[in-house]
Amino acid sequence: MQTNSKSRTARRVFLVAGFAAAFVVGGYSSDLIGITQAQSPSPGPVTPKMQAPPEARALSRAFSGTAKALGPSVVRIDVETQAPKSSKRPGRRGQPPMPDDVPEFFRHFFEFNGGEGMPSPGPSHGTGSGVVIDMKGLILTNSHVVKGADKVTVTFSDGREFDGEVVGRDEETDVAVVRLKKAPANLVAARLGDSDKLEVGEFVLAVGSPLGMDQTVTAGIVSSKGKTGKRMQMSGNRVRQYIQTDAMINPGNSGGPLSNLDGEVVGINTLINTGPGGAYGFAIPINQAKRVAQTLIKDGKMRYAYLGVKITDLDRIEDAQKAQLGKNLPAKAALVEVVTPGGPAEKAGIRPKDVVTKIDGQQIEGASDVVSYISDQQIGHQVTLSYLRDGKPGQVKVTLAELPSEQDEAKVSSLEDGKIGMALQTLSPEIAQGLGLPPGTQGAVVTEVAPGSRAEAAGLQPEDVILRVNRKPVNSSEAAVDALKSNPKGQQLLQVRRGNATRFVTIAAAK
Repeated sequence: MQTNSKSRTARRVFLVAGFAAAFVVGGYSSDLIGITQAQSPSPGPVTPKMQAPPEARALSRAFSGTAKALGPSVVRIDVETQAPKSSKRPGRRGQPPMPDDVPEFFRHFFEFNGGEGMPSPGPSHGTGSGVVIDMKGLILTNSHVVKGADKVTVTFSDGREFDGEVVGRDEETDVAVVRLKKAPANLVAARLGDSDKLEVGEFVLAVGSPLGMDQTVTAGIVSSKGKTGKRMQMSGNRVRQYIQTDAMINPGNSGGPLSNLDGEVVGINTLINTGPGGAYGFAIPINQAKRVAQTLIKDGKMRYAYLGVKITDLDRIEDAQKAQLGKNLPAKAALVEVVTPGGPAEKAGIRPKDVVTKIDGQQIEGASDVVSYISDQQIGHQVTLSYLRDGKPGQVKVTLAELPSEQDEAKVSSLEDGKIGMALQTLSPEIAQGLGLPPGTQGAVVTEVAPGSRAEAAGLQPEDVILRVNRKPVNSSEAAVDALKSNPKGQQLLQVRRGNATRFVTIAAAK
């Protein structure tokens, strides 16, 4: 039986080999394939081979070389956040509300379940990017990427995964540092450049994990550089400069590097702006991100000097409003819109509508100059503000305090006495977009309504946006609180926007 089996196997091998030989020996067999050599297809005309110019080849090599050099130091950051049982922050209508420990910016740059909106109660998962900055396992990223993270997983270009932990984060500049719990021995740190030397028109690459795709590289130029302010707001309130690029940046790119063609990281991608003219990405200059990271590594947090005002650029104010500020106004200065109750500026006598012209004798051209100067000062330092009030010059000394924490700010804006019974949050551009409101809408968002309160009796709900209090426009939670506290027990008339409808709501007087 064994012999016969081998014989049959041998015959099968012989037949197969003979069949294959018909194709191999002497070329193709016309008997088997059904055509003669004369019938073989002719190559016909083909497109000509082009010779790329040397400059194009050099640029292509620069792009690919830079991407290859950065690859080992660019990481994907996956975050798991345990959603709380209840929520107080506003979310997009028709979806579960935003958890307390998830930042507003998550909605744009920190993916939730493929961009399908906020998940149902339970762990939330998000993806961002980061860049290794030293061989000990320290990674630079955005603050909003890791805010509220209970679990951080870092994935490298070769697929290796490591557990990470947040060393520190600073919402004011949207910068954070993550550390690998067990860093491997062969880490490659990115080369950090000098963002001050970056030129408009210079080629740059954005690297990260957008839309769930790892190690994606997009190319563009530096479209613009400048100071932040009313015209250009970044994801951090104290980002003083910005880098604009037309390199494509998508959700998930947040925290990834923006690099020049020398392979140097010149910015941390943080924001995309989409409009009728197209989409533009923005990055935090690496010089500022690096300074913040060094403090976070050392102290775990940033401590900022605090003036206690909300300001805007004077040259952004309409002429009708300027006329109410008095005469002899300079072309450029900073206008005080809101003074924080109990803050350093209020204690020193600064009032809303004051026009700040100088700080310690240094000319002020706009709000960003004030933020930049105060940010450079030590807590407890005294500064001299020169201002115009009703067209008349004045001067005052202000002792700077420490910038309050989120919890402290919430106390200022929450009307804790319960007399009205609601908590408010300033309507940021990100929250406005999440609520489907027109760009530029200003006001205060209702984030919590106390059961049995006058606010609940009036029909107010979380996500309502207060536009006016007693017919006076409000542009922040502080302004709304001030207006409501001017007569806390009396009747209040509110203009409220809910979805696409605007209506008036009356809060009854306290009994």
